[in-house]
Formats: sequence, C-alpha cells, structure tokens
Amino acid sequence: MSAITGAAADAVADFDLRPVRAYRLRFDRVAGWLFLASALLWIGLLGGLLARPDMPEPLPVIQTLAALGSQTWPALVAAGLLALAVLDVAVGAALLRGHRLAHVSARARALIGLALCAFYFAAVRDFPGAFAFAAMQGLILVLLSRSTGIIMLYPSMVWLVVFFLVPLVSVVAFSLGRGSTLGAVDMSVLTLENYQRIVSPVGISGLVYLNIIVRTVWFSLVATILCMLIGYPFAFWMARQPERVRNALLLLVMVPFWTSILVRTYAWLIILRKDGLVNNLLIDILHLIDKPLEMTNTPGALLLGMVYDYLPFAILPLYSSIERLDWSLVEAASDLYANGRQTFLRVILPLTTPGIVAGSILVFIPSIGTYVVSNVLGGGKVFLIGNLLEQQFIGTTGDRAFGAAIGFILAALMLVATVIYFRLGVRNR
Repeated sequence: MSAITGAAADAVADFDLRPVRAYRLRFDRVAGWLFLASALLWIGLLGGLLARPDMPEPLPVIQTLAALGSQTWPALVAAGLLALAVLDVAVGAALLRGHRLAHVSARARALIGLALCAFYFAAVRDFPGAFAFAAMQGLILVLLSRSTGIIMLYPSMVWLVVFFLVPLVSVVAFSLGRGSTLGAVDMSVLTLENYQRIVSPVGISGLVYLNIIVRTVWFSLVATILCMLIGYPFAFWMARQPERVRNALLLLVMVPFWTSILVRTYAWLIILRKDGLVNNLLIDILHLIDKPLEMTNTPGALLLGMVYDYLPFAILPLYSSIERLDWSLVEAASDLYANGRQTFLRVILPLTTPGIVAGSILVFIPSIGTYVVSNVLGGGKVFLIGNLLEQQFIGTTGDRAFGAAIGFILAALMLVATVIYFRLGVRNR
C-alpha cells in the first residue's frame, strides 16, 4: 500500500502544471487589456465632459454625467473619472505582468464598477449607458473566473437580460402603476388595481376582460388541436416517402415562412370576402347559393387563419419525430400479432409524443398572442388578448399600466405552457 501511495505521489510531482497555469493566465491577460481599454474610455469621457461646451452634439453619457455633476459638484465627477482611469491602468498592468495580488484586486475593482453602474443608473436613469458599463465589468468578472463554460455562456446571458429579463421586469413594474391621461404611467404609488380590474365586471357587460382571456385560450387550444389533427397524418405520410420526395415536401412546408404573415392573412381575406373567390365559385359557377356568404369577421375565419399560419410549426417537429422512429419496433409489433390500431396506439404514438408536445407548444404560444389574424379575419368582432393590448398601447387614449398587466398575464400563460412542455419532455425521455 505504501508503495502504491509513493508511486502516486511521484506521478503527481512529475506532472507539469505550467501549461495549465499558462492557459488560465490567458484569461487574466485578456481582462488586463479590458482594464486598459476601460481606462481609455474613462479618459475619453473626461475629455468629452471638459470639452462639452464646444461639442455640437455631446454623447448621451456625457450629457448625463454633466447633469449628475451639475447636481453635486462638477469637479467631483471629473476627479472620479480620472481616479477610475488611473486605477484601471494599475490593475490592468498588474494583470498583464502576472502579479500575485492582481487577480484579487481586479475582482474587487470589477465589483466596485458594478456598484458604480447601479449608482449611476439610480441617479440619472440612463439604462443604455449603465448597462454597457455593467456588461464590461461583468465580462471582466467572467474572465477572472477562468472558466471556459462561463465565458461561453456570458454573451447569451447578456442577450437574455437585455431582451427578456429587462422587458419583463419593466412590464411588471408598469403593471403596478397607474395610467395617466397622456398615456404615461405614474409609478409614484404602487397598486394592484390593474389586476383587480381584469377580474372585475365592466358595467352591465360583465367580466369582459376575463372573458377575453378565456376566449383567447380557447381559440388557441382549438387551433392547436386542429393543427395536430391535420399535421400528424401529413407528417407521417411525408416521413414515409422516398428521400427526394421528402425533401421537396419539406421545402413546400417551409415556403409560407418566406412570406410575411400579414400578406398571407390578407390573401385569405381576399378569398373569403363577399366578392371573393369562394363566393364567386358558389354563386357564378356552381350555382349553389343565391347570395354571398358572410365568411369574414367570424370565429370560423379566425380559426382558419390561425390554423393556416401556424400549421408548419406543427408539421416540422412532428416530421422530425416520425422520421427518427425505429421502424423495427413497428415490425416487431406486427410479428406479435398487433393490428394496425394497436400498433399505432401502443408503439408509434408513444414514440412520437415528443414531436406532438413540441408541435403543440410551438402552435399554442404564438396563437395565444396572435394579433394580425384576429384583426384582419376577425375584423375586431372576435376580440382576443392581442387586440386588447393593441387598444391599450396604440395612441394616447389607452391605459398602458392596464395594458402592462394584461401583457404580464399573457407572459404568464406562455410561461405555464413552456413549463408543461419541459415537464412532458422530461417525462417522455
């Protein structure tokens, strides 16, 4: 036992850690160059702040820094920028030289930078400038972690923060405010009145807003079921065709994505209106009716448009799931004397459930937020959440705080659908 332990100790002692240390120090060097670039940025902002009277159009950051300086003491802001520049040069040089305490001091400097970004945003409400500086400090912290996985994840995290987390937090914040007569949102007093308004009756009309939410969910569910019923047989048939035919059919399924959804929806309006193709065919050619049918501005037209627009979202995941199906299992079921119905229900359908779940979510989520289809084919008579949101945010007559509450309810419904998708996906693995 002692011999084995001694051999292991010798092996560890002989292992050269210099390449590993050199690899990890590369991240520190990149962080060092970022500190030097940050120092140049502070110097540039200081120069722009001093030369602001001579600049025709100063940058927004310089304007906000000047406003912050006028509220306190202009020299204090200039001295702070100069101090940051000197500190960043010192920390960057230490990182490039591989100083022993450089890593700790760089982390502390980055954390101080994040705190200053928070103070800057709280003082002047300049979100673009504060976020840009905070993103640079965050990148430095990520590089100092020396983790390749975290570094590769950082750009996507920044993207999610900018385009998902910040808008969602803004919507939640606005939903707690009160709408003003000029279309602005008063955030001085936080209240839940907008959410109470959703579940409260409106005069003699009853629960108008709650009925709109229920109607939207109902139409979305019906459109999802119809897309599954139409898309599954077509995807199954397409997956059983020769490769050349499959590729051609797959291209035809993707062709609608080449055209705007607005153009495709208006095409159905031309087909279904009173002087459209369907009525002309029934009246002038087939002579089946005497007067044109009213097919637009109806629930049927809305469902038709939703199914047409979102059917490719159902076919593509279904086709992908069916194409990967192990057909030897189907042959084994036939060898065990299972008929066609039993084979489909007990073998094919369970194995293609991931495609069904994915296709259902891909249809349900855009359906629940649809606006173009309900506005064009519904004509405003079939009111959905999308129409309600448009009514609250377009122009100055709407209540944007109430619209934010409706938007948060819509986001919550989509989040519930996404959670169900992931839970079913894990269960079917």
